[in-house]
Amino acid sequence: MIDKNTLRKAYLRKRRLLAEEEFTRRNQLLQSRFERFVEENVPKAVHTFLSIEKQAEVSTFPLIAIMKEAGVEKIAISKSLPAGELSHYWLNEKAVLKNNKWGIPEPVEGMAADIHELNMVLVPLISFDKAGHRIGYGKGYYDRFLSKIPNVITVGLSLSPPLDSIPFTGELDVALNYCITPFATYRFQ
Repeated sequence: MIDKNTLRKAYLRKRRLLAEEEFTRRNQLLQSRFERFVEENVPKAVHTFLSIEKQAEVSTFPLIAIMKEAGVEKIAISKSLPAGELSHYWLNEKAVLKNNKWGIPEPVEGMAADIHELNMVLVPLISFDKAGHRIGYGKGYYDRFLSKIPNVITVGLSLSPPLDSIPFTGELDVALNYCITPFATYRFQ
């Protein structure tokens, strides 16, 4: 039987193997969908992950520009801490970024963000299913983070369409409210 870790490795490998032109095309299509989504939902304070280039994640820096243009008042980013926690900072002129050991751009200096001000979180993922469950990188950082702000709108970003189902969800896994892909925007109950 296939387990979550096997699926994680398979779909991460598949994403990394996207040709550069296809990767660029999918990001551009996703950016268009994201722009419409932000205009329709008008969030005031959004938390976003910053893309890991070597993992061929959705390019989030263009999405940050879209949010700023749309009038999002505050954008927060995170720093990974020991014990699987995240600390949060406002992305502004005081934020100084540096890649951590996993290649994730993180703030080394900046103004601490209050996560209770957030009304939307952009969630990284490797794959997701039609019920809004996701496969992340397996460390649980985002599940712990999202459990602290249960009323926030969670939006996954994926360069691929959903799986039919992910049978390995646990009680600590936080499901998505939406997932934006190059091909469609999904809304979950």
